[in-house]
Amino acid sequence: MNPAVLRQKFESLKSYTRLSEPVVEAMQRRLPEMDDWELNRINPYTFARDCDLDAQESIHAFIHAAKVGMFDFLYNLTCPKCGGIVHAHQELDQIQGESFHCYVCNLYVPTQLDDHVEVAFRIHQSVHTHSIDPLSDLDSYFRYHFSPNFQKSPELLDWIGSTLRGFEVLEPESSYSFGIQLTQEQENGQGHILQVATVDANSGSFFIVDPAAEDPGDELHIELLPSGFVPFEKKVPPGKYIVHVHNRTGRRTGTIYLQPNPEKIVQIAQEHPTNVLPFLTARELLNNQSFRDLFRIQHLSPNLNLNIKSLTILFTDLRGSTEMYDQAGDLIAYRLVQDHFKELTDTVRHNNGAIVKTMGDAIMATFSRPIDGLMAALEMLERLNQLNQRWHEQGYELGLKVGINEGPALAVMTDDRLDYFGQSVNVAARVQGLAGSGEVWITDSVWNHPRVEDLVAKHSLEKEEREATLKGVGKPTRVVRLHA
Repeated sequence: MNPAVLRQKFESLKSYTRLSEPVVEAMQRRLPEMDDWELNRINPYTFARDCDLDAQESIHAFIHAAKVGMFDFLYNLTCPKCGGIVHAHQELDQIQGESFHCYVCNLYVPTQLDDHVEVAFRIHQSVHTHSIDPLSDLDSYFRYHFSPNFQKSPELLDWIGSTLRGFEVLEPESSYSFGIQLTQEQENGQGHILQVATVDANSGSFFIVDPAAEDPGDELHIELLPSGFVPFEKKVPPGKYIVHVHNRTGRRTGTIYLQPNPEKIVQIAQEHPTNVLPFLTARELLNNQSFRDLFRIQHLSPNLNLNIKSLTILFTDLRGSTEMYDQAGDLIAYRLVQDHFKELTDTVRHNNGAIVKTMGDAIMATFSRPIDGLMAALEMLERLNQLNQRWHEQGYELGLKVGINEGPALAVMTDDRLDYFGQSVNVAARVQGLAGSGEVWITDSVWNHPRVEDLVAKHSLEKEEREATLKGVGKPTRVVRLHA
């Protein structure tokens, strides 16, 4: 590790005075102690747990550290079944497509930012040069290509290990061969499967035993092309085979071959579930105000179109702002509106959200959880009341109207800005339009979320449930009106 460069990065990081001093001090103490594997893929939740720090403050610090060049972002498309990192990207706009395919599990996974895109931080090469060789042995291969946040049970690991038949490293334009007996039935009555896979190139070839299949002879040939293994799937009769694997790419790659039993793996996984540690998701990152502030000029593809299965959307609007402009004049009214924006921005940040955009004197903000959105809304009302106490002296008073909805959405690029699109967004905007001054209106999906009812009771709020007809929504929407 380069101490001079690391020291310079921390000097730059400390210029952000809002960051938690304990988090920055822990980073400065721990980073020089971490080995190459730990520095390769840092989970801020794990870092916070190990150092007894606040998780959200740690996330803010790591994002700022990435801004000063201490870390690179890693966007890992992760299989929820095996924890394999199918694709690892350094830019958000490299994520393309509605799904990705894990060839280890032979499973298509929807590209959802909620839980299938893991965000990690890797030490920048100017600070430290890695010496990890993922092809040095099988343990290194799996450690590099599988997320440490998916902690499989010993029973599942033992079973997976029992299905492995070999690990080989192939140089460009090289080959290897092995012999194997493929029988008609396994213990569960299913035909044997031979699977040859490369995790680093994310490709697989499957030979399925079928007595009715055409006899291919006693040799099977598999070609690894730049586009993946050929054949992808082939049926063969039972028998003894010599399998030849040829690397027709220009890169060194690792391959494994195994005889999996998918049904048995599912059974063991159900009896001994994988423990998934908390990790930073792409949805959380996009709902983080620090990321929005620091990386808003990041170039993203105009074709970016990412799925989020659960997003909490909050809209606000000011009551009385038009009259205030008439009475107070543009200069004073502008200052008061900006004061209100500052309070709302601080509140959104404090409650783990991010402001997507402002529209006149209104905002659109997003959160990863409905409880965070509602907590932000209630804090906004309290802060506006405090502002009104100062504004009363000048003869002005404003009221805040808030609407919140939760549901699926698309993350898209519009006007060089990351935005959200979909009916859930439309519903949130329409629900806000129902609110009066000092009111928060929420949809049924927010109301039914854990802890929301307890929060309403804690603040002694009155609630009124009803059905509302919203413009652009085909059927009546159940909403809840909250007020003091």
